[in-house]
Amino acid sequence: MSDMKVMREKVKSLSVLVIDDEEKVLESSLVFMHKFFDHVDGAGDAEIALDMYAQKGGYDVIVSDIRMPRMSGWELIKSLRATEDGLFIAAVTGSPELGTEDLIRTCDIFMKKPVSIEDMVEMMRKIIEKRAL
Repeated sequence: MSDMKVMREKVKSLSVLVIDDEEKVLESSLVFMHKFFDHVDGAGDAEIALDMYAQKGGYDVIVSDIRMPRMSGWELIKSLRATEDGLFIAAVTGSPELGTEDLIRTCDIFMKKPVSIEDMVEMMRKIIEKRAL
């Protein structure tokens, strides 16, 4: 069995919330994430994501765009990290200049759009390591 298949088996049951304000990007991200995780939800902005997070009682993995109107992904990440230290958080952006040191330290992984298979393999590796799966 390939390394990617082994990693997918370890992480597939985790719940993932993907946040992006661009509808087409969100839709394609959800399709992409379903290749690796069985439980994937999406939110079109950070405030909706916080509501979904509270209603569900949490997710295992958050994958958030950074540049969004109303509430940025950075604000979302800081809010979640303040109460959920064990949560795995991936920041995704099309603007590499948004990869500040604070953001990179606060997140478990920082990825540039479009997210590649290599990025997903690295993300799964880090999830497995953090959660000791």
